[in-house]
Amino acid sequence: MEINLLKLLIMVSKRLLYAFLVQVIAMQFLMATTSKSQNLEDVSLSISVQSNTFKEVLGLIQEKTLFNFTYNQKVVKDKNRFTFSYEESNLKEVLQHLAQVTSFEFKRVNNTIYVKPGLESENNEGKVSGLVSPAQDSENELVPINGTVVDESGNPIPGATVIIDGTTTGTVTDIDGKFSLNADVGAVIKISFIGYKSQTFTVGNQTTISITLMDDQAALEEVVVVGYGTQKKEDVTGAVSSVNQEAIKNLPVSSLDQKMVGQVAGVQIQQVSGAPGAGTSVKIRGSGSLGAGNEPLYVIDGMPYSSGMNQTLNPLMFIDPNNIESITILKDASSTAIYGSRGANGVIMITTKKGELDQTTINFSSMVGVQQVPQKGRPQLLDQREFAQFQRDRIDIGVRQTEGREPTLADYPEEYRNLDALSGKGTDWYDLVLQTAKIQDHNFSMQKGTKDSRINFSLGYFKQEGVLKHTGIERFSSNLSIESNVTNKLKIGASIQPTFIKQDRANTNLNRNDILGVSIWANPISTPYDANGNIKPYIVAPQSRFHSAWSFVNPLFALQEMKMQQNTFQNLGLAFAELEILPNLRFRSSLNTIFEVSKYEQYIPSSIGASNRPPTPGTGSSYNSRSNSFDWLIENTVNYDLTRGDHRINALLGYTTQKFTSNNISLGASPFPNDLITTINAAQSIDNWGEAINEWSMISYLGRVNYALKDKYLLTATFRSDGSSRFGNQNRFALFPSIAAAWRVSEEDFFQNINWVDEFKIRGSYGKSGNNNIGNYAHLASISAGSYVFGTNQVTASSVGLSNPFLTWEESNQFDLGLDFQFLESRLSLLIDLYRRESNNMLLNDVIPTITGFNSQTINQGNVRNMGLEIALGGSPHVGEFNWDVNANIAFNRNKVMSLNDNTVRILAGNNDGNPTHVSVVGKPIGQFYGFVLEGVYTPEDMDNPDIVKTPQVYEGNVKYKDVNGDGLINDVLDYTIIGNPHPDFIFGLTNNFAYKNIDLGIIVNGQSGGQVMNGLRQTTDNLQGFFNVDKDWENRWRSTENPGDGIHSGIPQVRPSWGHRVSSLWVEDASYVRISNLTVGYTLPGNFLERLKVVKGSRIYMTVQNLAMFTNYKGANPEGQAANQNNTLVPGFDMTSYPLSRTTSIGINLSF
Repeated sequence: MEINLLKLLIMVSKRLLYAFLVQVIAMQFLMATTSKSQNLEDVSLSISVQSNTFKEVLGLIQEKTLFNFTYNQKVVKDKNRFTFSYEESNLKEVLQHLAQVTSFEFKRVNNTIYVKPGLESENNEGKVSGLVSPAQDSENELVPINGTVVDESGNPIPGATVIIDGTTTGTVTDIDGKFSLNADVGAVIKISFIGYKSQTFTVGNQTTISITLMDDQAALEEVVVVGYGTQKKEDVTGAVSSVNQEAIKNLPVSSLDQKMVGQVAGVQIQQVSGAPGAGTSVKIRGSGSLGAGNEPLYVIDGMPYSSGMNQTLNPLMFIDPNNIESITILKDASSTAIYGSRGANGVIMITTKKGELDQTTINFSSMVGVQQVPQKGRPQLLDQREFAQFQRDRIDIGVRQTEGREPTLADYPEEYRNLDALSGKGTDWYDLVLQTAKIQDHNFSMQKGTKDSRINFSLGYFKQEGVLKHTGIERFSSNLSIESNVTNKLKIGASIQPTFIKQDRANTNLNRNDILGVSIWANPISTPYDANGNIKPYIVAPQSRFHSAWSFVNPLFALQEMKMQQNTFQNLGLAFAELEILPNLRFRSSLNTIFEVSKYEQYIPSSIGASNRPPTPGTGSSYNSRSNSFDWLIENTVNYDLTRGDHRINALLGYTTQKFTSNNISLGASPFPNDLITTINAAQSIDNWGEAINEWSMISYLGRVNYALKDKYLLTATFRSDGSSRFGNQNRFALFPSIAAAWRVSEEDFFQNINWVDEFKIRGSYGKSGNNNIGNYAHLASISAGSYVFGTNQVTASSVGLSNPFLTWEESNQFDLGLDFQFLESRLSLLIDLYRRESNNMLLNDVIPTITGFNSQTINQGNVRNMGLEIALGGSPHVGEFNWDVNANIAFNRNKVMSLNDNTVRILAGNNDGNPTHVSVVGKPIGQFYGFVLEGVYTPEDMDNPDIVKTPQVYEGNVKYKDVNGDGLINDVLDYTIIGNPHPDFIFGLTNNFAYKNIDLGIIVNGQSGGQVMNGLRQTTDNLQGFFNVDKDWENRWRSTENPGDGIHSGIPQVRPSWGHRVSSLWVEDASYVRISNLTVGYTLPGNFLERLKVVKGSRIYMTVQNLAMFTNYKGANPEGQAANQNNTLVPGFDMTSYPLSRTTSIGINLSF
C-alpha cells in the first residue's frame, strides 16, 4: 500500500512539474514584449573615491549599480589614481567625469557598459553611450552617410561606435545596427565594437554602406566556461581550451566531436568509421586506463553526458551542432577535479544557445551536398586474369598432391581456362556497393529578448545517405529554452531539447564476412547480375574437385534485402531557479533530465545465405530490442563573490544527487516460413530472449575557492566528494582535491617596459580525479552458467566470481605546468603546457586459483603514466580590410604501463584465429601490436641449415617467422613479440581563416606523425590458400626456386593449416597522415543590396569540401580505423573493413532576418 502511494505521489509530482514548465514557457511567449531600458541619468549614484585606480573605480560603480563593466588589458594596466566624490548624483554624470579625466570612452548596451580606449585629448568632453552628437562643420560641404553594421552572420550590431578618425565626431548604431553621419569626402570612418575587429572605410561618392565586423576571438574568449561557472580568461589557473565556433560552424558533419578535429592541442579525435551516425574515439592527453575506458566526460548545460565510443550510433548525434554556443575542454586535474570520479579523462563543456536580452534575431541556414569515396585507400587486389592464374596455381598443387601428376587444362574450371580472354579489372565488388550519396542540413532559429527575459527556439533537420548503399541516418531536432528575471533578485529558466533519429545500418568494421569484407575479397570473375540484369542473391564461385574459392552472398543483394534499423528518441530537459540572497551571494537549484526510448529491428530473409552456405527457403530470422532509460540530476549550489581592495574571492559550495535507470528487452525468433510476414508472431519459435535492468546512483559534495591578489597572484582550490553505488559498500566514497596557482608576470612593475608582450602568465596545478566507467555491478560476484564432467556424466554447474566490497574507482593524479603569452595588442596568444598524469588503482580482472571455488574478481591494481607537451598558437596576425585568423596546435604524449596486478605479467587482447593481436606489459605503452616477426621466406640455404628444425611448415617458399624464444620451433604466441606501437609520436592541427571585404576562405588541416595501424583484413587478403582474392603485392610471391619473387611474399602453401596469414609484422603499417579536413569559401552579400529586400538583414553563401585530401602511406581505407568488435583501449589501431570516410562537397546559405 505504501509503495503504491509513493508511486502515485511521484507520478503526480512529475505531472505538476511538467505542467508548471509548459505554463512558464507559454506565458513568456505571450508576454514577451520589447521594453525600454533605464536611462543612465535615471540611475542614482553616490560615490566617494580616494586614490583608487581606474579599475577599482569601475569595481565600486559596479557594486553600487546593476551594470557590468567590460574592458580589456589597457584598463587593467592604467595605474593612474583618482580622487573625487559625488553625492546624490547619477551614473551618467559620474561616467562623463571619468571620460573627461581619462582616455577612455563608455558605450552602454543593455546592462553592460563597454570601456574602451578613446582619443587622448586635453579637451575630451567625455563620450558616454553615444551622447555626443555629430558635429556640423559649416565651412565644408559634408556628405551624408547612412550605413548598417552587421556581424558575419548578417545580424545587426546595436551600440557599435562609428567615429570620424582623428576627431571626436561620431555616433553609435541603433537597435537595427543602422547609423547616420555627415563627413567630409576623403575622411576615414572607423567602426568598432567590443568583441569584434575594427573596420575602416574612406568617404567617397557612396552615401549608403554596409559594414561587416569580424569576430575578435581574443576578445570573445576573455570569459571561458568552467565547471559550475565561468571565469575571466586571465583568471584561469588550469589547462582550459576553447573551440573557435566561427571556424567550424559550417562543416558538413553530423556531430560536434567531428567538428572539433584538429582544433585543440592534446585532444586526439579519431574518426574510426565513416558510417552515418558512427561515433569517434576521443582521448584527452592519452590513454589513462586499462579497463574503465578513456573517453572524456561531456557536460551539456550542466548535465553530465557520458558518451563513450559507440561506432553504431554516436550519443553526440542527439546534440544538434547548430544549437551549440560554446565548447570548452578541461584538461588538467585542477579543472576536472570539480567533476570528481568522472573527470580523469578530461571534461568537454558544451553550452547551447540562449539568445540575448533586448534583441530579436531570426536565423535560417541550409546546406546540401554530395558524398563520394576517394580513390585513395580503396583495395588494390588481383584483377581477373591474375586471380585466375592464382587459382590455377592453387589447383596445380592439389592435382600433384592428390593424384601425383601434372595438371591439365581440363582440371581447371571453364572460367579459368582462357587467360587471354580475361582482360581488365573484372568485377569491382567494392565499387559496386558504394554510391554517390546526398547530405543535407537545415536549421531555423529564433531568439527573442526583452529587458528581463530571453527565449530561444530552433528546429533542425539533418539527413545523410551513406556512401555504402542502403545505409543512412535522419535526425529531427528542436530546442526550446527560456530564461526570465522574475525580479531583480530571482531568475528562473527551463529548456527542452527533443531529438528523434532514424538510422539504417549494415554490418561493417567487424570481420571478413561483413558487407565490406566480402566486397573486398570476392572473386573478380563472377558477376553480380544474371542474364536478365537481375541481382543474383548468391554467387557460386567457379568449381573444381581439387580446389574452389569461396562462394558468397552477393553484397548488393544483402544490402538491399536485409533490414537493420534503429529508431531513437531522446530529450534533454532543464529547469532552474537562481536567487540573489545578498548582493554577493547567489543560490542556484536545478533539475536536469535525460529521457530516451529506443527500438531496434533486424530481419535477415531466407534468401540470404552465408559464405559457402547457399540460402535455404524458410530460414528467415529476426532480432528485436526495446529499451528505455531515465537519468535525473539535482544540483544545489551557493556562489559567493567578494572584492575588497586588492583582494578578490569567489567561492562555490554544492550538493548534487543523480540516478540512472534503464530497461532493455531483446528477442530473437526463427525460422519464418516466408519473408512476406516478418513480425515475431510469424516465426515458428523464440530462439532467445532477455531482459536487462540497470540502475546506479551518486551523491556528491563539491566546492571551489578562487582567490586573486592585486590581479597578479591567483589561487584556486577545489574539492569533490563522490559516493557511487557502482563500487563496494566498504569503499563507496572518495575525495578528489586539487590546487592551482598562477602568477601574472606581465602585471609586475618590472615588466611594464616590455612592450612586445601584452600578457605573460605562469601557472601550475596538481590534483586528483577519478574514473568510474565500469559496469554497475562489478563489485558483486558474477555467476556464469556452465557444466563439467563428473565421472561419466555431464553435470550442469556455474562458475562463480568473488565479490569485492572494497572495489573503488580509478584515480588520476596529474601535475600541469603552463605558460600563457599574448602579443600584438593581444591579437596573438601562445599556450605551452607540460603535464604528467599517473593513473592508479586500475580496474582489472584478477584470476583466482580454482581450488578456492572461485575463478575471478575485479580488483584495483595497476598503474599507467602519461607525460606530454602541448603547444597552441592562435589569434589574428593581421586585422583590417584583410583579416587573417590562425589556430595551430601540436601535442606530444608518451604512454607507459607502470605496473599490473600481482598475478599478471601481461594482458593479452584481440583475436585472430583464436590468438591475440595486442599485448600490454609493464614498461611499454598500452596495447602494443603482438605477433610474429616476418623474416621473409624459406630459401634453399635455409633448407640446408642444420640449425633449423625441419617441421612440416618448414619448406622452400613458405613463410618464415623469427624464432623468438630460441627453441628451434615456430609456435603461435610462444614466438610472438611486440611488432608495433599504435600510439603516435605527435598529433597536430592547423586552421586558417582569411577574409577580404565580403569574401572569406577557411582551411583546416590535421594529422599525426608516427604510430602504426594493423590491417586486420590481411588475414584474408594475405591468405594464399585460394579461398579469397588477395592483395596485388602477392603477384611478387614466391613461385619456384628460379622465380623466388621479392623475398617477402611467400608462395601458395603446400600444407594446411597455412601459416602465411598469421598476424605478423607484415600487417603493421605506418599510420602517419596529413589530412586537409576542410576547405570553405564564402561570400557575404553587401548590406546596400540587402536593404532593397527589406526583409533580409544578412546573408552569406558558401561552398565547402570536407575531407578534401589525405596523404598517408597506409594502404587501407582509414589509418584511424578501428574494428567495432574490439576494445579500443586494449586493442587500439586494429583496422577491419572500415566504413570509408567520404569526401563531402556542399553548398550552403546563412540568412538572418
